[in-house]
Amino acid sequence: MGNNLKIVQTVDFFTPILDDPYDWGRVAAANALSDIYAMGGVPISSLQLVSWPRDEIGFDILSRVINGGSDVMKSAKCSIVGGHSIDDKEPKYGFAVTGIINEKIYKKTEIKKGDRLFLTKPLGSGIIATAIKKGKAEKEAISQVTEIMTTLNDRGLAVANNLNANAVTDVTGFGLLGHLSEMLINDNLSANLIFNDIPIIEYAKKYFEEGIYPSGSQRNFNTLKDSITFENEDEALLLSDAQTSGGLLIAAPKETNVDFSDIEKSHGVIIKEIGNITDRYNKKINIISN
Repeated sequence: MGNNLKIVQTVDFFTPILDDPYDWGRVAAANALSDIYAMGGVPISSLQLVSWPRDEIGFDILSRVINGGSDVMKSAKCSIVGGHSIDDKEPKYGFAVTGIINEKIYKKTEIKKGDRLFLTKPLGSGIIATAIKKGKAEKEAISQVTEIMTTLNDRGLAVANNLNANAVTDVTGFGLLGHLSEMLINDNLSANLIFNDIPIIEYAKKYFEEGIYPSGSQRNFNTLKDSITFENEDEALLLSDAQTSGGLLIAAPKETNVDFSDIEKSHGVIIKEIGNITDRYNKKINIISN
């Protein structure tokens, strides 16, 4: 390791997004680990963060939350070395995570002209989480989104390494458009997104058509609307969906050879190519309907 060793840290916690306490704990852990993977790191240790209304919700429920988080941390080979808890009116759970990087550190702003954009998880978790809160989500939708949100992005990192990526970020609360806009710090670069190539959970599309989506998605869209072009506002709003434990957004060199079937077989990830980086643009992000 020697002088090449880099240490990275991150912290993330949130209120319940699933009814099942164990699954909420699992999602919180996977989400907290994502930033480490997005930087090219391997998680090594974590601290639990708990806010709990002990007079309103029993510690048996908290125990299930902690078990879920612990199981995911164990699967990531990340030791829980301590933590902190406080009394609070609203329950919150998450982790501060430390990781190490032995080789390349991925910075989200190091995109290059001509880069191809890839996404490692479908969008829609924010919409389905909102449907759950409203009591509208079907069992299969909950099962699907739970599986997606609890899948570790170590697989996505393996894909980024395989593609010799220039830049990587994870897609979380700011949505795909928000996190892509953070990558476009270079004034001379912009991005094209092909809407029909972007994976979106089918149940999320269904609920969106019924007018169900998080307020955070609307805020994301309102923040970005002056810097994006789109033919269909609903498509732009869908791509603004506020994600929890979303996938990795990877910018890889244009000449990269991509064998999608081999990646799926080797890494267990179904990746989608969703657009490209260019220096010809109307605005920073251009959503192309086809």
